[in-house]
Amino acid sequence: MTRTATRSAWGTWIGFESCPALLGRLVEGFAGPWIPLEDVPVPGMPVVPANDADAAQDAAQDAAQDAAQDAAQDGTGAIGCVLLAARSPADLRRAVPLRGLLPAATRVRIAVADVPSWAAQPLPVAAPGACWRHLTEMRVARRGRGWHLDAAFTEPVQAGDVVAHVANGLFGGCEAATPVAGLEGGATADWRPGDPNVTLSPPGGPVPDRRDAPGCDLPLRRAEPDGPVAGSVVTGAVFMGSGVAGAVVDGLLPPLDEAVVNPIGFRRNPALGIAAFAAHREGFAVTLGADRLVRLPASGRVTDVDIARLRDVRGIEVPGPQAGEGRASGVARVVAALSAAGIPVLAAPDPARDRALGPALAAALAAVTGEALASDLRREELSIRLRRAALREHGAAARWRGLALSAGLPVPPDPRVSILLCTRRPEMVPFAVEQMERQRGVSAELIVGLHGFTAREAAIPRTRLPITVIEAPAATPFGEVLNRMAAAASGSYLAKVDDDDWYGPDHLADLLLARRYSGADLVGSAAEFVYLEPLDVTIRRCIGTERFVPLVAGGTMLVTRAAFEAAGGFRPLARTVDGQLLQAVEAVGGRIYRTHGLGYVLRRRSAYGHTWRQPVQSFLASYQEQWRGLVFNELMEDGARWRADVRT
Repeated sequence: MTRTATRSAWGTWIGFESCPALLGRLVEGFAGPWIPLEDVPVPGMPVVPANDADAAQDAAQDAAQDAAQDAAQDGTGAIGCVLLAARSPADLRRAVPLRGLLPAATRVRIAVADVPSWAAQPLPVAAPGACWRHLTEMRVARRGRGWHLDAAFTEPVQAGDVVAHVANGLFGGCEAATPVAGLEGGATADWRPGDPNVTLSPPGGPVPDRRDAPGCDLPLRRAEPDGPVAGSVVTGAVFMGSGVAGAVVDGLLPPLDEAVVNPIGFRRNPALGIAAFAAHREGFAVTLGADRLVRLPASGRVTDVDIARLRDVRGIEVPGPQAGEGRASGVARVVAALSAAGIPVLAAPDPARDRALGPALAAALAAVTGEALASDLRREELSIRLRRAALREHGAAARWRGLALSAGLPVPPDPRVSILLCTRRPEMVPFAVEQMERQRGVSAELIVGLHGFTAREAAIPRTRLPITVIEAPAATPFGEVLNRMAAAASGSYLAKVDDDDWYGPDHLADLLLARRYSGADLVGSAAEFVYLEPLDVTIRRCIGTERFVPLVAGGTMLVTRAAFEAAGGFRPLARTVDGQLLQAVEAVGGRIYRTHGLGYVLRRRSAYGHTWRQPVQSFLASYQEQWRGLVFNELMEDGARWRADVRT
């Protein structure tokens, strides 16, 4: 690649607190000086050394800034090279809200030191910004366990824009976050990961305006900047005109970034035993016997790379109160992240930690026992309960919604799910409506398609859900009936369900949760549990879950309205409409994600009468467990116990 001639390079890093030695050998041809991105001052903030111990860091900071200024004044007009080193994809997302701290340059290099196995390549999404009009060359190369991106431009471009676009591409798109936040520099970056629409302000200073409007809806102020865990406790207030007013929110943990701390990659049958969590030097460590699996900073920040290294453990044992006044916040943050990732935590009682985690997650933790973790199925049930509680309480979307409400800001309504229930069997309508009636934690409406009969011939029960009935002649292709139902729906999401299958009460809520942390355009469950009605047997099949895949169970598909329309809807066919939609979503660039299957039981009668003609006997070709009769796991919550006479 041809390099633009420059006189200087400006290097910054994020996420290397617990492994500084790695930084020195990460980027070839750059010896420094390096400056922590979170320490770069917001424009307009005076730089005053706190004490003599900060002199070396301040000198490096001044040298880096001087290099950038010298390059800006270079007679050739070239600004030089900006290098950003991120420890993990999670750290790259933390750099996005700080993009305004990066100078402009004619060359931008981004080095991600380590990525989990499921992560995509860092291919930028070229938004219609000015930077890509000046692109001359770009290289993306695999380096060890990470990736390096090197882009050259004919004119100086904002390096922060390049970083934001790379993070956007790495995680499959970006959605606008509300409310618009104001952050006090790098110390509050953990609170808005991946969001390029924040406004930075100096500590204690006014939030600058944006296009003749207030710069943000909710500024975040650090309440304990010099505390034992910097940035772990904040105060939020509503920004009004030129001043700050509104509600105050104290004592909250930084939110979890659902895009990187989530159940993706969950392993149903882990190969390792119970690991141990403990304080280690200036932070924490997770060990298994004599092996140290991960090392974590004192802040308790956990990345996707850390989660990937812990996937094979059956659980992690966390002791009671840790020594030191500032440990509770860090421990709570680690426990919340592990729970959100679906890694079971055996936690000894700790009142301070549990207060920070909240009652829902604390209750879920109390149910985890060593005996329960010995069973793969029971372990997964506990894992799902932990991830629900952690992501719904501590996820970034939920946290900011709560902050906005506490500050008196209006928040948008929850997105509505339109349930598409199409049936040829009048006798199944009451059962199917009952399955949807029990859904909780989601705003939903029910679109009932009567295929070959009228409402007069069906006993449609009363329901709390808004309901719309669509009638279609028997000769109408199944896919066309579904399209008519979708046209009558008002929701942002369309969820297709079958009339004879069983759905747990959190089925739809879990799909929405998976949609949020995966960013996929279509999500669905696995048909793991199948009741073979002619044989009166329930089986559990071996199907990989919590991963991006081309196939999900047709009776569990939840698709965004935008992806559904981009794919052209259902094909007007009598059969295979589910598979055709899945293929079309992928064909137009959409992603499909399969979450757990513990909230769904497929009922299989004879192949006759099904649009899916796979015979009953084929389900017996491969299964993991088998029970006599109709048996449900505990997450179905219908009173039936999953424990039964198992034949494997």
